[in-house]
Amino acid sequence: DLWPSHRLGIMIVPTLPFPSSTSISTSASGRVITEGCLVIVYENPASMKGVYVRIKDSFCNRFGAFPQKDWIGKPFGSKVFSRGGSQGWVQLLAPTPELWSLVLLHRTQILYVADISMVCMYLELSPGAVVLESGTGSGSLTHSLVRAV
Repeated sequence: DLWPSHRLGIMIVPTLPFPSSTSISTSASGRVITEGCLVIVYENPASMKGVYVRIKDSFCNRFGAFPQKDWIGKPFGSKVFSRGGSQGWVQLLAPTPELWSLVLLHRTQILYVADISMVCMYLELSPGAVVLESGTGSGSLTHSLVRAV
């Protein structure tokens, strides 16, 4: 009988788990925003944008203008207020696979969290597994596969 992964056209090679000393934390705690960082700008649950921070740029939306130089040095998760009279604010979030899937420009068909969960389950992914995935899409599946293994 073939592995479940063959039904999906993906090949997985099981390996031993990595030692805990080499594990990589995906937590954003303690990280600060620097120039060139990808930041997820949270406006409201239906509106988030991915922005690469540049010191000379501003992020403008219906809530006001947000100079990106004000973001540098702030920890991810910070709430920043607009300049000039408006009481608008946005929250600066660290990118995660889930947020990345939501903010991508959808030029190609992407998999969402529910679909990706099903793929990971059928592939029986666990930490330390080796996954060979190649695609030409958004990277939504790849981000989640990296987190799973």
